[in-house]
Amino acid sequence: MLLAKYTKQEEKVRKSWIVLLSIGLIMAFTMPALGADVKFSGTYIVQGYYDNNRALASNDSTTGSREGASISDMWQRLRLQTDFQIAEGLKLTTRADIMERVWGNTTNNSIDGPAVFSATGTAQQEAYDETTRNIRFNNVYVTANVLGGVLKAGYVTQGAWGTDFGNTGDLVFGPRIRYEYYTGPWTLVAYYDWYDGTKPTPFNQSSAINAQVDSQEETPQVAVVYTWAKGNAGLKVNYLMNHTNSATAPAGYKTNYWQFNPYWKAQFGPVYTEGEIIYRYGKTFEYESDTVNTGDVQLNSWSGYAMATVDIKPAYVGGTLVYVEGDSPAVAGSPNTTNTAGAPGGVDFNPCLILFNYDSMRWNGGLGNPAYGNPVAPSTTAAFPANSSTSASGITNAYIIQVFGGIKPVPKLDIKAAVTLAKADKSVYSRNWISKDYGWEGDLTATYKIYDNLSYMVGFGYLWAGDYWKGTQAAGVVNNDYLLTHKLTLSF
Repeated sequence: MLLAKYTKQEEKVRKSWIVLLSIGLIMAFTMPALGADVKFSGTYIVQGYYDNNRALASNDSTTGSREGASISDMWQRLRLQTDFQIAEGLKLTTRADIMERVWGNTTNNSIDGPAVFSATGTAQQEAYDETTRNIRFNNVYVTANVLGGVLKAGYVTQGAWGTDFGNTGDLVFGPRIRYEYYTGPWTLVAYYDWYDGTKPTPFNQSSAINAQVDSQEETPQVAVVYTWAKGNAGLKVNYLMNHTNSATAPAGYKTNYWQFNPYWKAQFGPVYTEGEIIYRYGKTFEYESDTVNTGDVQLNSWSGYAMATVDIKPAYVGGTLVYVEGDSPAVAGSPNTTNTAGAPGGVDFNPCLILFNYDSMRWNGGLGNPAYGNPVAPSTTAAFPANSSTSASGITNAYIIQVFGGIKPVPKLDIKAAVTLAKADKSVYSRNWISKDYGWEGDLTATYKIYDNLSYMVGFGYLWAGDYWKGTQAAGVVNNDYLLTHKLTLSF
């Protein structure tokens, strides 16, 4: 009995040692990760709007429209980035948007929510979307020093390059494999992007009659950047392959085109200048069947942006030029076989408070009166939002001239004024669009740094609406609009 009791005690001791040894092994394997340096950074934004007449409407017996109602709301977003430094040269990065919403709005319990740019004054997707109300991760990627360069793989912000013009960093996230190599002042880059929501399920690939195995959207890209003491310049070349419509009726088609994208940023004494050009060449519609009589639609288009500012402390003055080519109108009685629509100006590029302002569009709805019709891209028959000049990818069909100036009476205060003239590049002849005149806009903003990491901005914008907003109604009546906004931004 004594021996048996002693044996049981030994068994308990043996099990205890096994448990302790297991814990030790787990700690040994996970110690590098547990010892990782963790760094948090991000921004918290709260912004309020009062938009007096976003529909640019006036009492009009022709269409039965009435003067547009005002829009007033507040939106917020916490964007949190976390960097886990696992080892020297090895890092894991995540980024999430937290509680992104309009204050006081009720969700519709839908994952997708209403359309982002539905009719003027209606709820926007980000205001109601169930997925935006708590935590939405959009970046998770690994950065590693490999073979003298830097490898980055995972879900990243895909739409960022050069200047803010053309960028969609606030909107487009997806999988990417990227490799950078540095040699002197040169940076050589090669990467491959896949786009979310474009891969069919395996069941669709195998069972649908017209399904294509290559039904997806992706683009290989190469770039080079040269950096000097007071600036940098670069060139990106990519080839987009969009085969998501290869099984559509009456005949599938593919979109394949080259994009050439140079930019520059440079300081010359008191003058700072930057600019970017986007040129596209290829096919918007490359049909896979001869049953479509219109033939392939060629793509040949460009967009451009240039800005210069002169620092004459405590003041500064400058100017901005923007051009986004519009689509060539179709000739009556014949198909349109050329698409000249330039690459949109991007959602990160907001030159005005009302016109071409993606944030305002996002939270307050499309600009213009839907009763006057929606412009249609002749070669695609795809409707733009409301009759707005800004799509879900930024500025479309426009040339813009802006003159601005400002003063910093104290280091923490920046008061800026801008006057902008904007016109459409092409008339939408297929819908008998009345005019190309978007109008004039005057903006005044004041930004004060309460702390180094906390700023507060107040702004006032006034739009003298042009006849473009009459749409297809020659007898239509438009009215002007003004907007008040204030914005609190915390960065850390």
